[in-house]
Amino acid sequence: MIDVHVIGGFLGAGKTTLVRALAGLLTDRGERVALVTNDQGRSLVDTSLCRRSSGFVHEIAGGCFCCRYDDLEQALLAAEREGATVVLAEAVGSCTDLVATVLSPLADHHPTRFKLAPLAVVVDPWRLQEVAEGRVHEDVAYLFAKQLEEADVVLLSRADLDPPDVRGQLTALRPGVPLVSVSGVRGDGLDAWLSARPAEPSAPLIIDYDRYAAAEAMLGWLNARVHLSSDAPLDGEAIARRFLEIVAELPVAHVKLTSLEPPGGHAALVRRHDAPSVRFEPSAGVREASWLVNARVAMDPAQLAPWLERALASAAAPATVEWREVEAFRPSRPVPRHRYTFRCGSESDSSCCAAFYDRADVRALLGDSWHPGGLELTLAVGERLGLASGARVLDVACGKGTSLLALEARFGVQGVGMDARARPTDAATPRMVRGDAHQIPFEGGSFDAVVCECALSTFHDQLGALREMERVLKPGGRLAVTDMSVEGTVPETLSEWVHTGTCLSGALTAEAYGRALEEAGLTVLERWDASDALFELLRRIKRNLVGAALGAASGALGDGVRIDVRAARDALREATRAVEAGAIRYVGIIAEKSLAPARP
Repeated sequence: MIDVHVIGGFLGAGKTTLVRALAGLLTDRGERVALVTNDQGRSLVDTSLCRRSSGFVHEIAGGCFCCRYDDLEQALLAAEREGATVVLAEAVGSCTDLVATVLSPLADHHPTRFKLAPLAVVVDPWRLQEVAEGRVHEDVAYLFAKQLEEADVVLLSRADLDPPDVRGQLTALRPGVPLVSVSGVRGDGLDAWLSARPAEPSAPLIIDYDRYAAAEAMLGWLNARVHLSSDAPLDGEAIARRFLEIVAELPVAHVKLTSLEPPGGHAALVRRHDAPSVRFEPSAGVREASWLVNARVAMDPAQLAPWLERALASAAAPATVEWREVEAFRPSRPVPRHRYTFRCGSESDSSCCAAFYDRADVRALLGDSWHPGGLELTLAVGERLGLASGARVLDVACGKGTSLLALEARFGVQGVGMDARARPTDAATPRMVRGDAHQIPFEGGSFDAVVCECALSTFHDQLGALREMERVLKPGGRLAVTDMSVEGTVPETLSEWVHTGTCLSGALTAEAYGRALEEAGLTVLERWDASDALFELLRRIKRNLVGAALGAASGALGDGVRIDVRAARDALREATRAVEAGAIRYVGIIAEKSLAPARP
């Protein structure tokens, strides 16, 4: 597994300097480190700087990680192919809601491929003071507060610059969250960062996306390449310093630049009226230079571009300045590719669907049987498979192994359970293994039958998972799939259940399941409607909801059980109507592998 560290924090907090410092430390310790940079635009200073620290750098441009999730996922997979052992992924500074839109989907889609570190949020102590004193717009303060709210670990940056002590403020805001003072310049606190663990992982945010979008849109963004030339030698350090001193009159969130030619140099300004940080190596006789310039300033981008052009022309005079590949814009509204309403994917628990069903409120409504039909349907599936004594059966996404125990007791089979959260002590089965359905850890032709109950719909790559199940079957072996099917429009009331990694999130039509099985190399033998199991499940939820309502009224609900009875009642009513109308069904399918030799 690759260790994946996602780093958040506001613009100008010092994230890139810290990421480069950590990459250097880990590389010195023998790790192969890949870096992932991120921005709303292109021509990134961060990417240029990171390429000086690592040979493996992937840039996600044109949107935040949440909106460009597929690109992030592909970058992580590319890093894996390149042999990386650690990935440091730095989110754009205007981004938040990372637990819901990035960490949880990654954990759900790749439970045994990526080991997700606690979300680290970098905080500039001076910026925190500005927010606390009301010196930033209320929407920006809202965004900043949401970044803090979802942090598993808070990194207090610029420890080398004698920052103000804001630990008391942060402890009041986020009790129980580790606070680590760090410096990317000196390397302070890097080991403490790596070892920091929260008392409890942060939950996905309750967030107003209108305010979030408004905060992002307050800033004008500019990315550009700049060419400087002169008949006399250029003093890059002096020009950069003068430029940023002029820019410091603007309401700056972050302005930075870097030289693209050796020996190189970079400069940054992180707040209005602040002194710039400038580091250029001596370079005698240089008469031409190319820079990348990135600016995030609270002003209209149409005004920002000419303003910066005039400022650099003044700072570089009498040199000639040519601006190229200029992007000036306001970020568009964030539209996440995925958004999960529950946290999954801690270091020991990686199954997102299971994490949802482990929620106290969900268990209070569903009880101990997670899939429709319970053991009665499981045993009926065993009959349809024609299980015989001694047959080797694999249960994919087996949970705690309850179905396996029932199949062993009824049919005398040799059961093997595989789940992303499996533990050897989960049940008295011959074998329980932890594994990913997309990479089943058994040789081809190992099993007489495979069972997958109410889980295929939650897999990121359903066809890939089915091909793995086909691979581990013996020739002539059979696969049983039972799952939710969506045959019509799902009511908006059920949207949380559709878009958050549950069994409805990736449900197909019954016909589409059949096509997927055929494409995986299997022959469908039979398909039946098992929707009676859904009605039974809904009746059980209704009974438990009545109990929950009485418990809420008397204060007798258990610790951690918080149920919005009215919302649950509305969802239950809509779900019942959808099942009665046939929009949501439950389907069972038996498919068989051909008698050709098994694939290795």
